[in-house]
Amino acid sequence: MSNLKTTIKRFANKRFDSFTKNSLTTLMPNESISFLDVGAANGAPPRWSAIREFIDYCAVEPDPRSSGEVLQKETESRYKSERLITKALWNESGEVSLNLCRKAMTSSIYEPNDEFAKLFPDSNRFDIIKRIKLPCTTIDEVTRNSGLQFDAIKLDIQGAELNALIGAEKSLTSVLAIEVEVEFYALYRNQPLFDSVFNFLKSHGFDLIDLIALYRWSPREFTGLGQLTFADALFMRPPEKIASTATELEIRKYASICVIYRRGDMLVRLASACEHINGQSELVDKISEIGFAIEKKNKRTITLFNFASKVIQVFNPYARAHVTH
Repeated sequence: MSNLKTTIKRFANKRFDSFTKNSLTTLMPNESISFLDVGAANGAPPRWSAIREFIDYCAVEPDPRSSGEVLQKETESRYKSERLITKALWNESGEVSLNLCRKAMTSSIYEPNDEFAKLFPDSNRFDIIKRIKLPCTTIDEVTRNSGLQFDAIKLDIQGAELNALIGAEKSLTSVLAIEVEVEFYALYRNQPLFDSVFNFLKSHGFDLIDLIALYRWSPREFTGLGQLTFADALFMRPPEKIASTATELEIRKYASICVIYRRGDMLVRLASACEHINGQSELVDKISEIGFAIEKKNKRTITLFNFASKVIQVFNPYARAHVTH
């Protein structure tokens, strides 16, 4: 059964990846998207690695236990360009102390909050086994040194996301979308929580579009149920703002990022907002066509989820299914 499930999932992903690549070829035949992946222990997220030939990829991973794997994974790939930065990202350049935890993915500049972690299983993965000093830099410095203006950023650095964003004051002016891990409870002592990240990005012109992954913790075992502890949040600039201020290339890049995140709704809004731009009717038609196609695919998905919800509600009337892109 598991092999059948894997085969079906791989087939479905291949179909959507093919749709994504065709859409990007239509929207950006001769251009690429610059993507900054901060916290790249597992390499680029699948939605990005699947379309690597369209991406200028910059990975940031300071943990020496993980950075070698990133380098091995990504330098053997076929990104349009790629580079690896092994410095930590912070709100200023200098030096920071990195807490190496038992599980590499839980390592952080912030100290783990033992009291909270012990409420849930496998809390020893947060145990600090070593502290190391690392040079740190800022996103603004990475932008300047790489010669890239990043179109999209992903941040997953265990509580230090806001600090990294504060070090990106200049770079954020060119960024169109940010995927950021946000915590609703302090997994690390004194870390900024969701409200601080939300308010910062809102003040820089980004809207919260969706929570694209939810992580709930339960006291006995991790089942996907329990207390909503953290999430991956997608922030984007409003499409109406893009239509009124951006260049044609920025509009094409914005539309491409919408495709990558399967945001048919944002594409439809973008096409509607761009209708007044002279000489762009062909591009607007392309954006609208792709947006409606994604919405159609998403509608089929939500129909299946709603059907599953109704079946489940026979046994649990309060259960609800939620779709994330």
